[in-house]
Amino acid sequence: MSPRICLLTESFYPKIGGGETHARLLSATLVQRGLPVFVLTQRQLRAWPRGDQIDGVPVRRVGSPGFPRLGKFLMMPGALVQLLRRRHDYDIIYVCGLRTLAPVAVLAARLTGARCVVRAESCGELDAEDTLAAARAGIARRTVRALLCLRNALILRADRFLSISRAITREFLDCGVPPERLMAITNGIDVTRFAPAAPSEAAALRSRLGLPGGFLCVYTGKLNRGKGLEMLLRAWRRLVARHLELHLVLVGAGAHQFLSCEAELRRFVAAHDLAASVTFTGAVANVEDYLKASDLFVFPSESEALGLALIEAMACGLPVIATRVGGILDVVEDGVDGQLIEVADEAALGAALEDLLGHPQRRAALARAARHTAVSRFGIAAVAEAHERLFRALLDPAAPP
Repeated sequence: MSPRICLLTESFYPKIGGGETHARLLSATLVQRGLPVFVLTQRQLRAWPRGDQIDGVPVRRVGSPGFPRLGKFLMMPGALVQLLRRRHDYDIIYVCGLRTLAPVAVLAARLTGARCVVRAESCGELDAEDTLAAARAGIARRTVRALLCLRNALILRADRFLSISRAITREFLDCGVPPERLMAITNGIDVTRFAPAAPSEAAALRSRLGLPGGFLCVYTGKLNRGKGLEMLLRAWRRLVARHLELHLVLVGAGAHQFLSCEAELRRFVAAHDLAASVTFTGAVANVEDYLKASDLFVFPSESEALGLALIEAMACGLPVIATRVGGILDVVEDGVDGQLIEVADEAALGAALEDLLGHPQRRAALARAARHTAVSRFGIAAVAEAHERLFRALLDPAAPP
Protein backbone atom coordinates (compact mmCIF):
# COMPACT_ATOMS: atom_id res chain seq x y z
CA MET A 1 0.00 0.00 0.00
CA SER A 2 1.36 3.41 -0.95
CA PRO A 3 1.92 5.98 1.81
CA ARG A 4 -0.67 8.76 1.83
CA ILE A 5 0.90 12.17 2.21
CA CYS A 6 -0.36 15.52 3.47
CA LEU A 7 2.09 18.16 2.26
CA LEU A 8 1.76 21.06 4.69
CA THR A 9 3.29 24.35 3.58
CA GLU A 10 2.94 28.06 4.33
CA SER A 11 2.87 28.97 0.66
CA PHE A 12 1.94 27.20 -2.56
CA TYR A 13 1.08 27.99 -6.17
CA PRO A 14 -0.19 30.41 -7.52
CA LYS A 15 2.42 32.16 -5.39
CA ILE A 16 5.72 31.71 -7.22
CA GLY A 17 9.09 31.22 -5.55
CA GLY A 18 11.72 28.55 -5.06
CA GLY A 19 9.97 26.72 -2.24
CA GLU A 20 6.57 26.98 -3.88
CA THR A 21 7.92 25.70 -7.20
CA HIS A 22 9.61 22.73 -5.56
CA ALA A 23 6.53 21.81 -3.50
CA ARG A 24 4.34 21.92 -6.61
CA LEU A 25 6.73 19.83 -8.69
CA LEU A 26 7.40 17.29 -5.94
CA SER A 27 3.72 16.76 -5.09
CA ALA A 28 2.81 16.28 -8.76
CA THR A 29 5.71 13.86 -9.30
CA LEU A 30 4.78 11.80 -6.23
CA VAL A 31 1.19 11.55 -7.51
CA GLN A 32 2.54 10.38 -10.87
CA ARG A 33 4.48 7.69 -8.98
CA GLY A 34 1.23 6.46 -7.46
CA LEU A 35 1.35 8.08 -4.01
CA PRO A 36 -1.85 9.81 -2.83
CA VAL A 37 -0.92 13.41 -1.95
CA PHE A 38 -2.93 16.46 -0.92
CA VAL A 39 -1.61 19.93 -0.12
CA LEU A 40 -2.68 21.98 2.89
CA THR A 41 -1.57 25.60 2.62
CA GLN A 42 -2.37 29.24 3.33
CA ARG A 43 -5.10 31.16 1.54
CA GLN A 44 -3.16 34.37 0.94
CA LEU A 45 -5.60 36.16 -1.38
CA ARG A 46 -9.41 36.22 -1.38
CA ALA A 47 -9.38 35.41 -5.10
CA TRP A 48 -7.81 32.04 -4.36
CA PRO A 49 -10.42 29.31 -3.78
CA ARG A 50 -10.38 27.31 -0.57
CA GLY A 51 -10.46 24.08 -2.54
CA ASP A 52 -8.43 23.59 -5.71
CA GLN A 53 -6.70 21.01 -7.89
CA ILE A 54 -3.28 21.78 -9.35
CA ASP A 55 -1.40 19.33 -11.58
CA GLY A 56 -3.70 16.56 -10.40
CA VAL A 57 -3.00 17.32 -6.72
CA PRO A 58 -5.88 18.37 -4.41
CA VAL A 59 -5.14 21.63 -2.60
CA ARG A 60 -6.92 22.96 0.50
CA ARG A 61 -6.29 26.55 1.62
CA VAL A 62 -6.96 27.80 5.15
CA GLY A 63 -6.50 31.02 7.09
CA SER A 64 -7.51 34.63 6.61
CA PRO A 65 -6.32 36.30 3.39
CA GLY A 66 -4.91 39.80 3.28
CA PHE A 67 -2.36 39.59 6.11
CA PRO A 68 1.13 39.29 4.54
CA ARG A 69 2.97 39.36 7.86
CA LEU A 70 0.58 37.44 10.11
CA GLY A 71 -0.96 35.06 7.57
CA LYS A 72 1.29 32.13 8.41
CA PHE A 73 0.29 32.41 12.07
CA LEU A 74 -3.39 32.88 11.30
CA MET A 75 -3.43 29.66 9.28
CA MET A 76 -2.20 27.57 12.22
CA PRO A 77 -5.62 26.92 13.85
CA GLY A 78 -7.24 26.15 10.50
CA ALA A 79 -4.41 23.80 9.57
CA LEU A 80 -4.78 21.89 12.84
CA VAL A 81 -8.53 21.61 12.37
CA GLN A 82 -8.11 20.28 8.84
CA LEU A 83 -5.46 17.78 9.92
CA LEU A 84 -7.76 16.43 12.62
CA ARG A 85 -10.82 16.34 10.35
CA ARG A 86 -8.91 14.55 7.62
CA ARG A 87 -7.02 12.18 9.92
CA HIS A 88 -8.09 9.18 7.80
CA ASP A 89 -6.74 10.73 4.57
CA TYR A 90 -3.01 10.59 5.33
CA ASP A 91 -0.33 8.47 6.97
CA ILE A 92 2.44 11.07 6.91
CA ILE A 93 2.44 14.84 7.38
CA TYR A 94 5.30 16.37 5.39
CA VAL A 95 6.02 19.95 6.48
CA CYS A 96 7.81 22.17 3.96
CA GLY A 97 8.93 25.20 5.99
CA LEU A 98 9.01 24.46 9.71
CA ARG A 99 9.06 27.97 11.20
CA THR A 100 5.37 28.07 12.16
CA LEU A 101 3.71 24.90 10.88
CA ALA A 102 6.01 22.21 12.27
CA PRO A 103 4.54 22.44 15.82
CA VAL A 104 1.03 22.10 14.34
CA ALA A 105 2.11 19.06 12.32
CA VAL A 106 3.85 17.33 15.22
CA LEU A 107 0.85 17.91 17.50
CA ALA A 108 -1.56 16.58 14.86
CA ALA A 109 0.65 13.56 14.27
CA ARG A 110 0.66 12.73 17.98
CA LEU A 111 -3.13 13.05 18.16
CA THR A 112 -3.82 11.00 15.02
CA GLY A 113 -1.04 8.42 15.10
CA ALA A 114 0.46 9.65 11.83
CA ARG A 115 4.17 10.13 11.19
CA CYS A 116 5.69 13.58 10.77
CA VAL A 117 8.57 14.71 8.53
CA VAL A 118 9.78 18.31 8.72
CA ARG A 119 11.98 20.23 6.31
CA ALA A 120 13.40 23.75 6.52
CA GLU A 121 12.96 25.95 3.46
CA SER A 122 15.56 28.51 4.55
CA CYS A 123 18.41 29.00 6.97
CA GLY A 124 17.51 30.11 10.48
CA GLU A 125 14.11 28.47 10.73
CA LEU A 126 14.98 26.27 13.69
CA ASP A 127 17.57 28.37 15.51
CA ALA A 128 15.43 31.51 14.88
CA GLU A 129 18.35 33.88 15.48
CA ASP A 130 16.70 36.51 13.28
CA THR A 131 13.55 36.41 15.41
CA LEU A 132 15.55 36.84 18.60
CA ALA A 133 17.60 39.65 17.07
CA ALA A 134 14.39 41.52 16.18
CA ALA A 135 12.96 41.18 19.69
CA ARG A 136 13.50 44.07 22.07
CA ALA A 137 15.51 43.60 25.20
CA GLY A 138 13.97 42.80 28.55
CA ILE A 139 10.69 40.98 29.09
CA ALA A 140 9.80 40.88 25.38
CA ARG A 141 13.06 39.18 24.47
CA ARG A 142 12.81 36.69 27.32
CA THR A 143 9.23 35.90 26.32
CA VAL A 144 10.20 35.32 22.68
CA ARG A 145 13.09 33.10 23.76
CA ALA A 146 10.81 31.04 26.00
CA LEU A 147 8.23 30.60 23.24
CA LEU A 148 10.92 29.52 20.79
CA CYS A 149 12.23 26.98 23.28
CA LEU A 150 8.74 25.54 23.69
CA ARG A 151 8.27 25.49 19.92
CA ASN A 152 11.55 23.69 19.33
CA ALA A 153 10.88 21.18 22.09
CA LEU A 154 7.74 20.17 20.20
CA ILE A 155 9.39 20.23 16.75
CA LEU A 156 12.20 17.97 17.99
CA ARG A 157 9.61 15.23 18.48
CA ALA A 158 9.15 14.91 14.70
CA ASP A 159 9.93 11.49 13.25
CA ARG A 160 12.35 12.71 10.58
CA PHE A 161 14.16 15.91 9.59
CA LEU A 162 15.08 16.57 5.96
CA SER A 163 18.05 18.77 5.11
CA ILE A 164 18.46 20.34 1.67
CA SER A 165 22.04 21.55 2.22
CA ARG A 166 25.04 21.32 4.52
CA ALA A 167 24.12 24.68 6.03
CA ILE A 168 20.74 23.30 7.11
CA THR A 169 22.35 20.09 8.39
CA ARG A 170 24.69 22.09 10.64
CA GLU A 171 21.78 24.15 11.95
CA PHE A 172 19.70 21.05 12.71
CA LEU A 173 22.55 19.35 14.57
CA ASP A 174 23.39 22.52 16.51
CA CYS A 175 19.75 22.75 17.62
CA GLY A 176 19.70 19.20 18.95
CA VAL A 177 18.22 17.16 16.10
CA PRO A 178 19.35 13.53 16.66
CA PRO A 179 21.62 12.46 13.76
CA GLU A 180 19.71 9.20 13.33
CA ARG A 181 16.54 11.17 12.52
CA LEU A 182 18.28 13.47 10.03
CA MET A 183 18.35 12.74 6.30
CA ALA A 184 19.70 14.76 3.38
CA ILE A 185 17.44 15.13 0.33
CA THR A 186 17.98 18.15 -1.88
CA ASN A 187 15.35 20.06 -3.83
CA GLY A 188 14.70 19.04 -7.41
CA ILE A 189 13.84 20.63 -10.74
CA ASP A 190 12.36 19.53 -14.06
CA VAL A 191 15.50 19.25 -16.20
CA THR A 192 13.44 18.83 -19.38
CA ARG A 193 11.52 22.07 -18.82
CA PHE A 194 14.72 23.86 -17.80
CA ALA A 195 17.12 23.06 -20.62
CA PRO A 196 19.43 25.03 -22.91
CA ALA A 197 17.96 26.76 -25.94
CA ALA A 198 19.44 26.72 -29.43
CA PRO A 199 20.53 30.19 -30.66
CA SER A 200 17.54 30.41 -32.99
CA GLU A 201 15.15 29.53 -30.16
CA ALA A 202 16.73 32.14 -27.88
CA ALA A 203 16.30 34.82 -30.54
CA ALA A 204 12.65 33.84 -31.07
CA LEU A 205 12.01 33.95 -27.34
CA ARG A 206 13.49 37.44 -27.06
CA SER A 207 11.16 38.64 -29.78
CA ARG A 208 8.11 37.00 -28.22
CA LEU A 209 8.92 38.26 -24.72
CA GLY A 210 9.66 41.79 -25.92
CA LEU A 211 13.28 41.68 -24.77
CA PRO A 212 16.01 43.67 -26.53
CA GLY A 213 19.04 42.41 -28.38
CA GLY A 214 22.54 42.69 -26.99
CA PHE A 215 23.78 40.89 -23.88
CA LEU A 216 21.05 39.88 -21.40
CA CYS A 217 21.71 39.31 -17.70
CA VAL A 218 18.83 37.80 -15.74
CA TYR A 219 17.75 37.29 -12.13
CA THR A 220 14.76 35.11 -11.24
CA GLY A 221 13.07 34.91 -7.86
CA LYS A 222 11.25 37.03 -5.34
CA LEU A 223 12.00 40.75 -5.32
CA ASN A 224 12.60 40.74 -1.59
CA ARG A 225 15.09 42.22 0.80
CA GLY A 226 17.92 39.78 1.45
CA LYS A 227 18.26 38.83 -2.21
CA GLY A 228 21.02 41.39 -2.85
CA LEU A 229 19.03 43.17 -5.54
CA GLU A 230 19.68 46.66 -4.23
CA MET A 231 23.42 45.96 -4.55
CA LEU A 232 22.91 44.48 -8.01
CA LEU A 233 21.26 47.66 -9.26
CA ARG A 234 24.01 49.84 -7.82
CA ALA A 235 26.63 47.74 -9.58
CA TRP A 236 24.52 47.71 -12.75
CA ARG A 237 24.34 51.50 -12.82
CA ARG A 238 28.13 51.72 -13.14
CA LEU A 239 28.38 48.78 -15.52
CA VAL A 240 25.93 50.06 -18.16
CA ALA A 241 27.73 53.39 -18.26
CA ARG A 242 30.61 51.47 -19.87
CA HIS A 243 28.65 48.77 -21.72
CA LEU A 244 25.63 50.19 -23.49
CA GLU A 245 24.71 46.83 -25.04
CA LEU A 246 23.83 45.32 -21.63
CA HIS A 247 20.30 44.71 -20.35
CA LEU A 248 19.16 43.35 -16.99
CA VAL A 249 15.92 41.38 -16.63
CA LEU A 250 14.44 40.99 -13.12
CA VAL A 251 11.98 38.11 -13.31
CA GLY A 252 9.62 37.94 -10.34
CA ALA A 253 7.68 40.16 -7.98
CA GLY A 254 7.48 41.25 -4.38
CA ALA A 255 3.76 41.93 -4.18
CA HIS A 256 1.90 40.59 -1.11
CA GLN A 257 5.19 39.71 0.60
CA PHE A 258 6.32 41.29 3.86
CA LEU A 259 9.96 41.52 2.76
CA SER A 260 9.20 42.99 -0.66
CA CYS A 261 11.63 45.61 -1.98
CA GLU A 262 10.09 45.82 -5.45
CA ALA A 263 8.89 49.40 -4.97
CA GLU A 264 12.35 50.54 -3.85
CA LEU A 265 13.99 48.80 -6.82
CA ARG A 266 11.62 50.46 -9.27
CA ARG A 267 12.25 53.86 -7.68
CA PHE A 268 16.01 53.37 -7.97
CA VAL A 269 15.71 52.49 -11.67
CA ALA A 270 13.55 55.55 -12.33
CA ALA A 271 15.73 57.92 -10.29
CA HIS A 272 18.93 56.87 -12.09
CA ASP A 273 17.54 56.70 -15.64
CA LEU A 274 18.02 52.95 -15.92
CA ALA A 275 14.67 52.12 -17.49
CA ALA A 276 16.30 51.54 -20.88
CA SER A 277 18.63 48.88 -19.43
CA VAL A 278 16.44 47.20 -16.77
CA THR A 279 13.21 45.26 -17.31
CA PHE A 280 10.81 44.22 -14.53
CA THR A 281 8.64 41.31 -15.71
CA GLY A 282 6.46 40.90 -12.63
CA ALA A 283 5.34 37.42 -11.61
CA VAL A 284 5.41 35.02 -14.56
CA ALA A 285 4.63 31.35 -15.06
CA ASN A 286 7.17 30.85 -17.88
CA VAL A 287 10.41 31.52 -16.01
CA GLU A 288 12.25 29.06 -18.23
CA ASP A 289 11.60 31.20 -21.33
CA TYR A 290 13.37 34.18 -19.78
CA LEU A 291 16.30 32.01 -18.76
CA LYS A 292 16.61 30.47 -22.21
CA ALA A 293 16.55 33.93 -23.80
CA SER A 294 19.40 35.22 -21.60
CA ASP A 295 23.19 35.06 -21.60
CA LEU A 296 24.13 35.23 -17.91
CA PHE A 297 22.41 34.60 -14.56
CA VAL A 298 23.11 36.74 -11.49
CA PHE A 299 22.13 35.59 -7.98
CA PRO A 300 23.54 37.94 -5.30
CA SER A 301 21.51 36.54 -2.38
CA GLU A 302 22.57 37.33 1.19
CA SER A 303 21.18 34.08 2.63
CA GLU A 304 20.11 30.94 0.83
CA ALA A 305 19.27 27.46 2.05
CA LEU A 306 19.89 26.05 -1.43
CA GLY A 307 18.90 28.32 -4.33
CA LEU A 308 16.39 26.61 -6.62
CA ALA A 309 16.34 29.54 -9.04
CA LEU A 310 20.10 29.19 -9.36
CA ILE A 311 19.79 25.48 -10.22
CA GLU A 312 17.11 26.21 -12.81
CA ALA A 313 19.40 28.73 -14.49
CA MET A 314 22.26 26.23 -14.51
CA ALA A 315 19.98 23.61 -16.05
CA CYS A 316 19.26 26.09 -18.85
CA GLY A 317 22.96 26.19 -19.60
CA LEU A 318 23.65 29.68 -18.28
CA PRO A 319 26.93 30.77 -16.72
CA VAL A 320 26.11 31.99 -13.21
CA ILE A 321 27.46 34.50 -10.70
CA ALA A 322 26.30 33.82 -7.14
CA THR A 323 27.26 34.59 -3.57
CA ARG A 324 29.43 32.39 -1.39
CA VAL A 325 26.76 31.67 1.21
CA GLY A 326 24.60 28.89 2.67
CA GLY A 327 23.40 26.16 0.35
CA ILE A 328 24.81 27.88 -2.73
CA LEU A 329 28.12 26.31 -1.73
CA ASP A 330 26.46 22.90 -2.20
CA VAL A 331 25.48 23.84 -5.76
CA VAL A 332 28.29 25.86 -7.33
CA GLU A 333 31.97 24.97 -7.44
CA ASP A 334 33.75 28.26 -7.95
CA GLY A 335 35.49 28.45 -11.30
CA VAL A 336 34.09 25.10 -12.45
CA ASP A 337 30.34 25.51 -12.99
CA GLY A 338 29.91 29.10 -11.84
CA GLN A 339 31.62 32.10 -10.27
CA LEU A 340 31.24 32.93 -6.58
CA ILE A 341 31.63 36.29 -4.86
CA GLU A 342 31.42 37.32 -1.22
CA VAL A 343 28.09 38.46 0.21
CA ALA A 344 27.36 42.20 -0.11
CA ASP A 345 30.61 42.79 -2.04
CA GLU A 346 29.45 45.28 -4.66
CA ALA A 347 32.91 45.73 -6.14
CA ALA A 348 33.36 41.96 -6.53
CA LEU A 349 30.00 41.68 -8.26
CA GLY A 350 30.92 44.40 -10.74
CA ALA A 351 34.32 42.79 -11.36
CA ALA A 352 32.76 39.35 -11.92
CA LEU A 353 30.31 40.79 -14.43
CA GLU A 354 33.11 42.60 -16.26
CA ASP A 355 35.23 39.46 -16.27
CA LEU A 356 32.61 37.17 -17.79
CA LEU A 357 31.50 39.80 -20.28
CA GLY A 358 35.01 39.87 -21.68
CA HIS A 359 35.58 36.11 -21.85
CA PRO A 360 32.95 34.32 -24.00
CA GLN A 361 34.90 31.03 -24.05
CA ARG A 362 34.98 30.95 -20.26
CA ARG A 363 31.24 31.66 -20.16
CA ALA A 364 30.65 28.73 -22.50
CA ALA A 365 32.75 26.36 -20.37
CA LEU A 366 30.95 27.38 -17.18
CA ALA A 367 27.59 26.96 -18.92
CA ARG A 368 28.37 23.38 -20.03
CA ALA A 369 29.52 22.42 -16.55
CA ALA A 370 26.49 24.11 -14.98
CA ARG A 371 24.08 22.07 -17.08
CA HIS A 372 25.89 18.86 -16.12
CA THR A 373 25.69 19.73 -12.40
CA ALA A 374 21.97 20.49 -12.56
CA VAL A 375 21.06 17.32 -14.46
CA SER A 376 23.28 14.91 -12.53
CA ARG A 377 22.39 16.11 -9.03
CA PHE A 378 19.04 17.90 -9.00
CA GLY A 379 16.62 16.11 -11.32
CA ILE A 380 13.14 15.80 -9.76
CA ALA A 381 12.80 12.11 -10.62
CA ALA A 382 15.67 11.12 -8.30
CA VAL A 383 14.50 13.57 -5.61
CA ALA A 384 10.94 12.19 -5.66
CA GLU A 385 12.26 8.63 -5.53
CA ALA A 386 14.31 9.48 -2.44
CA HIS A 387 11.22 10.95 -0.77
CA GLU A 388 9.19 7.86 -1.59
CA ARG A 389 11.83 5.57 -0.08
CA LEU A 390 11.81 7.64 3.10
CA PHE A 391 8.02 7.64 3.36
CA ARG A 392 7.79 3.88 2.83
CA ALA A 393 10.54 3.21 5.37
CA LEU A 394 8.71 5.32 7.97
CA LEU A 395 5.61 3.14 7.66
CA ASP A 396 7.49 -0.13 7.21
CA PRO A 397 10.89 -0.21 8.94
CA ALA A 398 11.63 -3.51 7.13
CA ALA A 399 11.34 -1.80 3.72
CA PRO A 400 14.64 -1.37 1.83
CA PRO A 401 16.20 2.11 2.33
